[in-house]
Amino acid sequence: MFQDERSKDDHRIFERFPAVMPVSLYNVDAGKELNAITCDVSAKGIGVVCEEHLNPGDRLDLWLKINDGRDPFHTKGDIIWSNRQESGGYRAGISFERTELMGMARILRS
Repeated sequence: MFQDERSKDDHRIFERFPAVMPVSLYNVDAGKELNAITCDVSAKGIGVVCEEHLNPGDRLDLWLKINDGRDPFHTKGDIIWSNRQESGGYRAGISFERTELMGMARILRS
């Protein structure tokens, strides 16, 4: 989301950038794997689109498949929100467990 699109309630520290890449998710709490596509990224989280509802509060292991010829970038995070989309599927916001500056650098260079 860009600065002029933010709501009054949005207190993000890190800017979000549009980015489309596959991401594998492992829901630690549900014991379930699924695939998603990113729609935006920041050093503190990502927005994804997937076929299934993600439960806010659940913990995830994530592997972002960055197009840089290296292994997927692994990190951990928590599902913050998940909403059904009119076009089908779900859009969700995931907050990283820790700030991921190295991962962001790889994404921005790819």
